[in-house]
Amino acid sequence: MRILNIVCGIAVIITTLHLAHGMHHFLSATSHEGPHGLALYSIMTTAAVIWLLSLLGGCLLILKRAQ
Repeated sequence: MRILNIVCGIAVIITTLHLAHGMHHFLSATSHEGPHGLALYSIMTTAAVIWLLSLLGGCLLILKRAQ
């Protein structure tokens, strides 16, 4: 069971890194076209909160002790 927690934690962290990469590309693409102002800030804030919670969840999966 411990190995499954570690593998799932690593998978979640890799997915989190992919989300951060997508956020970077979305932000760089919206500098010329796409949503601006409040729409852009709300999208990026929501994505950042999801990223932070996902990173925290992945770390907790890896560090969780088997009971």
